[in-house]
Amino acid sequence: MLYATFILKENVYLNVYIMKEYQDRDGGDNLTIRIEQKGQEEHFCEWRLPDMACYKSFGFSELDMFKIEEYLTLNESIIWDDWRENKNARTA
Repeated sequence: MLYATFILKENVYLNVYIMKEYQDRDGGDNLTIRIEQKGQEEHFCEWRLPDMACYKSFGFSELDMFKIEEYLTLNESIIWDDWRENKNARTA
């Protein structure tokens, strides 16, 4: 599910996808987020929320990764709220 698009730097747009929700072994909810550079989908990274861990990445500099992490940190609660709202709308 395409969630949002944001600007990483001049003329570099990133698409944010919420891939799936899963429970960890302790029963806590987690989201898998994939971020792709628009027009160059081979540049991507995948993150786990809420622990904010990037477990797969290709094509981004370290500075880019810091900016992506900052975006996710600032918007994490909104992402969770939107995900739950969308999930509830699908099951209703």
